[in-house]
Amino acid sequence: MSFLGIEAAKAPAGMRSRRFIAFLIDACVIIAISFLFYKFTGQPDFFAVQDAMNAMDAAGGQDAALTAEFVSAFNRAYGLMVLIALCYEIILQLITNGSTVGKLVMGLQIVPINSSRGRPLQYVLLCVRSIVKIASLYLFQGIPFIICCLTIFTNSECKTGFDMAVKCLTVPRAKKQ
Repeated sequence: MSFLGIEAAKAPAGMRSRRFIAFLIDACVIIAISFLFYKFTGQPDFFAVQDAMNAMDAAGGQDAALTAEFVSAFNRAYGLMVLIALCYEIILQLITNGSTVGKLVMGLQIVPINSSRGRPLQYVLLCVRSIVKIASLYLFQGIPFIICCLTIFTNSECKTGFDMAVKCLTVPRAKKQ
């Protein structure tokens, strides 16, 4: 199968779609948490971002102060949203031993390639994976995140770039005995 001219590797049946659906579920959970956080704290205030953008547009985009206000409001709101996403991912992966709500619903789990790693090292690497993932969203406007996600199509294990960085896999969750 070819995707954007890249020959896609064979993967376990349904793994790519399960990962994508898990991602969408997690995105919805993060949005819901952010909305609750907004209701209690007034932050992240994307309504202020919208107001600043409307004021900037009304001025024809020529007012430097309004543009600076918009950029500042967006950076504050986006930064807090990214921080919420980071905390969500790290806390849930540590509690569930490598899953988020989306991965739990889809029956997936992040596991080390080297099964002899101790649990403390695995937890540290799960945190590093989350930090790399979220940092690519925040620092580089998401471009590395998109590239990391496209790597799912180029290998048979459906590994993303941040999976490769910490040498782990996303696999079907083991059934409890």
